[in-house]
Amino acid sequence: MRLRELKLSQNQQERQCFFSDSNNCDIFATDYQGGDVCCNSDNGKTVCSDEGGVEVEDSSFCLTPALRGNIPAGFGNTPYMEILEMSNNFLTGNIPPEIGALSRVKILDLTNNTLTGSIPSALGALVNAAILVQGNVMIISQNKDDKIAPLSLCYNVRGFDLFHDPMWCPPERNLMRKFYDEAKGQEWTNSTGWVDEFNNHCKWYGVECNEE
Repeated sequence: MRLRELKLSQNQQERQCFFSDSNNCDIFATDYQGGDVCCNSDNGKTVCSDEGGVEVEDSSFCLTPALRGNIPAGFGNTPYMEILEMSNNFLTGNIPPEIGALSRVKILDLTNNTLTGSIPSALGALVNAAILVQGNVMIISQNKDDKIAPLSLCYNVRGFDLFHDPMWCPPERNLMRKFYDEAKGQEWTNSTGWVDEFNNHCKWYGVECNEE
């Protein structure tokens, strides 16, 4: 059996609060020092959350069960994967570059998590995929000068959800990349900085930009 689709989007529950007496929760809120917590709801169901979804308010626990943690680098070893959807969760850490090895993937949806770090340039190899990353810390919390996506992703992957964003994927940079390829830039005597994945094109050798 070969893994082809993994759809785990919106794998979170609504925030629920419980008074932490001995009948409701497995620990008193006043004694809580970290770890998982389970409480009994009024309908008789047990609600559990890991530490990332536990809030203590006075003598009560507020729990938000959800899909959390890092994206496993091992997903890169699932070569038949076509759809990987994990949007609207609480995933953290970096996007593992190993994901770029999923040559058959058609949809990679990681939107609306809390992912950090840089978008890996390895995703530029997924030329036929829809690559969706908006709504993460890596996107919404970046300073203006740090908003730049990998050149290969902006140049090769039209399904990248920032493809038409001139801040993350400046069209001038794509144009200059095309010029570099057609003009055999690898043979120039000085091409310092050119076609670097994260180097602003205004810093490429021989290029000057205005401040607009």
